[in-house]
Amino acid sequence: MYTLIDTLIQFPFLAEDAAADSTRSSLQSLLIIPIMLVAMYFLVILPNKKEDKKRKEMIAGLQKGDNIVTSSGLHGKIVEFKDNNETVVISISANTNVTFETSAIVKKKA
Repeated sequence: MYTLIDTLIQFPFLAEDAAADSTRSSLQSLLIIPIMLVAMYFLVILPNKKEDKKRKEMIAGLQKGDNIVTSSGLHGKIVEFKDNNETVVISISANTNVTFETSAIVKKKA
């Protein structure tokens, strides 16, 4: 049976344990944030950078006569480049040409 004196004797030790637990908890919380940022970099940002680099290289290598697909799903053949390769004229049928930004080109068909 515990008495009031026993509780008062043990109270400082309990307070120290609680303080140590709260310090440990706050340190763990502070360590989680950098770990999450590093994980986000490797899982999200790095793959997107690689895809963007591949896409820019593909767009830079386009030539007249290449068959392409735009982001809107339009299939056609490149007829000419305009405005310092910023826009491209695409032939979608015999007498139908449309102009797109080169950034709208998603892939080059074989």
